[in-house]
Amino acid sequence: MVIIQFIKDNIVCDIFLILALLSWGITIGAAVSSKRTGHYVSGIPAVGGICVIIGFLTSSVKWLAVLGLLDPALLYLIFVVIPGIIKAENFVKKWEPAEEFEGCPVADYTKYNKSYEDIHISLENNAHRISHVNRYIIVSKDGKYELLKVELTDRIIECIESDSVEECRKKASAKAKWCKENKK
Repeated sequence: MVIIQFIKDNIVCDIFLILALLSWGITIGAAVSSKRTGHYVSGIPAVGGICVIIGFLTSSVKWLAVLGLLDPALLYLIFVVIPGIIKAENFVKKWEPAEEFEGCPVADYTKYNKSYEDIHISLENNAHRISHVNRYIIVSKDGKYELLKVELTDRIIECIESDSVEECRKKASAKAKWCKENKK
């Protein structure tokens, strides 16, 4: 009787709890499907726990929101993923290249930026991928200079050959701030 009265009195909570059950069902179903077929199928992890927390915070028994923390994906998100993102971002902001990059002397470079430009890379089967250029590095190679468009993971997306450092700088994004140019 008490449970029925709770359900009647807390409609918003009920809606969030139903969404939580649906998201948990989809996530578990995706995991089972991935295991059976051998192909990765994505669920919607952590949404169930978040819905439980929001649902009980809108009800008269707010302390039950703690039950949302029983979702292992939510705990993983809180204690592993978010701190990992913060540490990686702090490391990236302090990054400076060595005197050499990929075995070539570095002539100039830019600091990290969320995205200087986006490059569309065509893949097979008419698919494509968008890569974000997070930094530019100019290296000296065989008497010429190369402008390297580099991703966050130091993967070279594109390499443009030029005769001078200034020419390389002109081929980069206008918002690029060059480190060695500014020191002079």
